[in-house]
Amino acid sequence: MYVYEILEATQGKLKSGDRNAEITSFTQDSRKVASGGMYIPLKGERFDGHQFINSAFEQGAAAVITQQEIDYPDKIVIEVANTLQALKDMACYLRQHRPVKVVGITGSVGKTSTRDMVYSVVRQKYKTLKTEGNYNNEIGLPLTILRYHDEEVMVLEMGMNHLEEMSRLSKIALPDVAAITNVGTAHIGELGSRENILKAKLEITDGMKDGSTLIINDDNDMLHTVSIPRLQVVRTGKDDICDVKAADIELDETGSAFTLVCQDQSEHIEIPVQGEHNISNALIAAAVGLELGISVADIKKGIAAFELTKNRMDIIEKARHITVIDGTYNASVDSMKSSIDVLSQYKKRKVAVLADMLELGNYSEQLHRSVGEYIADKKINVFVCVGKEAYYMYDEARKTMDQVFYFANNADLIAHLDEIICDNDVILVKGSHSMNLKEIVEAI
Repeated sequence: MYVYEILEATQGKLKSGDRNAEITSFTQDSRKVASGGMYIPLKGERFDGHQFINSAFEQGAAAVITQQEIDYPDKIVIEVANTLQALKDMACYLRQHRPVKVVGITGSVGKTSTRDMVYSVVRQKYKTLKTEGNYNNEIGLPLTILRYHDEEVMVLEMGMNHLEEMSRLSKIALPDVAAITNVGTAHIGELGSRENILKAKLEITDGMKDGSTLIINDDNDMLHTVSIPRLQVVRTGKDDICDVKAADIELDETGSAFTLVCQDQSEHIEIPVQGEHNISNALIAAAVGLELGISVADIKKGIAAFELTKNRMDIIEKARHITVIDGTYNASVDSMKSSIDVLSQYKKRKVAVLADMLELGNYSEQLHRSVGEYIADKKINVFVCVGKEAYYMYDEARKTMDQVFYFANNADLIAHLDEIICDNDVILVKGSHSMNLKEIVEAI
């Protein structure tokens, strides 16, 4: 992005430096600035990035935008009213002035795995940029767009936890194609109801032109109700009415498979990861591929080559032939249940170690109890609960299960692990990220 473009995008003032210079990288982290790149100091509640401008220049930065007056006559310095807004404005400008298609992906759960699967499909035909890590919010999304060089497609994960947040992201990314994986209960504590969660997710369409394509998982009860006349709505799922359909589903310990039915074609698709939820993700990836003119053969190849981002249900082989399913990155009711489904596919003794799901507000007891009831129905051999809210899962499951254990914290559980787990066990470990369940995985 050229300096003169940044000035136009941000309405900033060039205090020093060459307006025709090209900036090839952007970061808000002074420790990660690349030589010749731009440092974007953001002001947060506990820190002010402007304090690290000098450090960024010492790291090799060639340029900075700033909302404070600074004097670096040998550097490119652009003064703006607000650096966060300038970051968003730069990303929006770049998106509008480059020949690139944008695929936006959101949902209560499955955003990251669907993003990775869509990327694997799209890159079979196009040079593709995707969101890395959890860069899916009002800072991460613009920074992802600013990584653009000459890609033909961007696959952008878009997250939110309040109304109007997704709308702002959509008006930056301006998706040509958007996909919603599901509407569950994640962030229900902030949003108040699943109806509001649906409303928030549908804000992904706010930046879309009329006639653009919205892909939805029609198996989800809330998304099944969606109708937006100004958009082309493509439905994926198991029902015959779906535009992109899964039939003949096969699930086992090592992966999953189904017959993809679409556009008067059918093709056997194999997915290198477990779980019926990944079939839903694959259908969305297929629908995106079809929308972008990718052949069914290349869609099949892309899905087969898909790799999960680390910490999303990693399968770890431990000593004593113990298998750990690491779902410690985060948790919601839907992701808990889909992870339990994966565990239930194993033939060995099955142990579930589940911790609190956070941000559920007044729904917390009800939803934790629903997981406890679900795990009892799935014939899991041993159920271990850890954390304050997890007590409700324990209390519900012990009504019908024999081997159910409760611990108030990780340390108490770790002290009793040897009494609970056995050689050859398959152990699911899952809970909200702040429950620090990596401690449990390491202890196992």
